[in-house]
Amino acid sequence: MATPKISVVVPIYKVEECLAWCLDSLLAQDMSDWEGVLVNDGSPDGSRDIAAAYCEKDTRFKLVDKPNGGLSSARNAGIAASTAPIVAFLDSDDRFTSDACRVIVDAFEREDCDVLTFGANPYPLDAGYPWLNYVLSPRDVSFVGYSSDLLFKEASRPFAWRTACKRDFLVNNDILFDESVAYGEDQVFEFAVYGRSHKTVLISDKLYDYRVARKGSLMDTMRYDDETRLLEHVKIFAAVLDDWHRDGLDVRYPGALACLLCDLVLYDALRLLGVDCESVLSEVRDVLGRSILSETNLDDCCSPAVSALVLSFKQGSISPSARWKLMFDYDKFRFGRRRALKRLVANKVGKFNV
Repeated sequence: MATPKISVVVPIYKVEECLAWCLDSLLAQDMSDWEGVLVNDGSPDGSRDIAAAYCEKDTRFKLVDKPNGGLSSARNAGIAASTAPIVAFLDSDDRFTSDACRVIVDAFEREDCDVLTFGANPYPLDAGYPWLNYVLSPRDVSFVGYSSDLLFKEASRPFAWRTACKRDFLVNNDILFDESVAYGEDQVFEFAVYGRSHKTVLISDKLYDYRVARKGSLMDTMRYDDETRLLEHVKIFAAVLDDWHRDGLDVRYPGALACLLCDLVLYDALRLLGVDCESVLSEVRDVLGRSILSETNLDDCCSPAVSALVLSFKQGSISPSARWKLMFDYDKFRFGRRRALKRLVANKVGKFNV
């Protein structure tokens, strides 16, 4: 069989009720030269049998068996087993649209990029909500080299399954999913690829149907436990720090790390937990103490709002009045004065989705 143009990595674990729905979306592709790398991550149910049946039915599927190690471990095994010049990811409870592989391949050939991020639809459509609908809807834009705008002003994060990469780019930069991160591994991966990509392209095409978190799933649980979620976000930030430190990206772009810390942890710690966020505060101080941010003059690389928010957590306790000012100034920096005022009112009455 000729070398496929795109390898689609499908991690499989306890998904027997929806795996066929996922794999049928590959069979429905309107281009034929794809490869489906099905990674059985030690699934204890009938998922492996379903995957094996698809491999027997169509030789474009290949089955990789491994002991259970989690989503990142399964994706890494899939990258290692892939043979195409482009690697994409499809979670086994989601599906591709019928034109997904063709549009992805065409975009790589047209743009000659290292990384491509595309749009997606919530599944079912009425399960979407404002934040999710926004982040699943990138605009058509390209970036040459690193850009903070890509990371913080575009709808580029936080889902790795809508980001495809050149396989050589991943291999040559030793980029893998961080297997030590159980929640938020996609964010760590995207900072790894966006930080090193020579050219990154976003396209508005919605090529993926994303099954909104099932009740009882890890993501669903995290949505309703603010302190636990923020402590996990600190771990995500620490993992990005470690990854960027490997190639000196932390020294080159400390402002991006400060923005990420505010985006992932600090603003929400003040908003959701108020001034009673000592556990988060303690973890943040520990991470900051061993990062480039501990020795960087943030005023030289960040906006005043970002610098003030980071410094407030480095210094310790935060008064209620300082809390509201920090949040308002940060929102004004991100969204402008009018929306910042709306968010200030909403935050004070506990409406956190404005």
